[in-house]
Amino acid sequence: MVRGPVPHNSFIGSYTARLSIRTPDGITQQLYLSAWQDSTRGIMQLELVRGIPHTTWFADSDANVAVVANAIGRSAQVSELKQVLLVDRLREPDALEEFQEIPMEPTGERAHIAGEECTRYDLVEAGNTLQLWTAEISPSPFADGPAWIPMNEGPLQAFRLLFKFGDRAVFKFVMEPLLELEIVAYHAGPVAPPVIDLSSYTVIAYP
Repeated sequence: MVRGPVPHNSFIGSYTARLSIRTPDGITQQLYLSAWQDSTRGIMQLELVRGIPHTTWFADSDANVAVVANAIGRSAQVSELKQVLLVDRLREPDALEEFQEIPMEPTGERAHIAGEECTRYDLVEAGNTLQLWTAEISPSPFADGPAWIPMNEGPLQAFRLLFKFGDRAVFKFVMEPLLELEIVAYHAGPVAPPVIDLSSYTVIAYP
């Protein structure tokens, strides 16, 4: 499909989020999502086991190249950008999308999460009380997230909570007793991209 000009990323830096999912029988599963961005490139890695990437998404908007590498089958698919990146989801710097105001009750509790001072709010939704820790950060590090990875399937849906609040950067989200989403590492500003070893992968060109 034809898309307009590719804007630059609104956030430059890196972060890692940990998602803990608890089942009724007491089993806890953890997923990690690590992100890196400069002005025109983005890398996302999903880990089901810490330190072992399960899926890696890479996109370079200037070169019009995208890569999706999956540990299952040890294959990396290379394609044009449009097969991976949704460029209309990228934000121009200092131009975050406006979201509907969500009523949240401040609790007065403050905490440092991933090195950032955060304020806790309670959000009552459908009879459930959700706990949110937000940080005063602009631009939001999570605003471009939907452009880099598909967040509409499986447990990745939980990561939508990071950016749905717009300019309120959610560093921790708790819905007892089912799940907890927390930023465990955060760095704003230029950093070296992660080193990704695909030497043992089979490279497949997108048809």
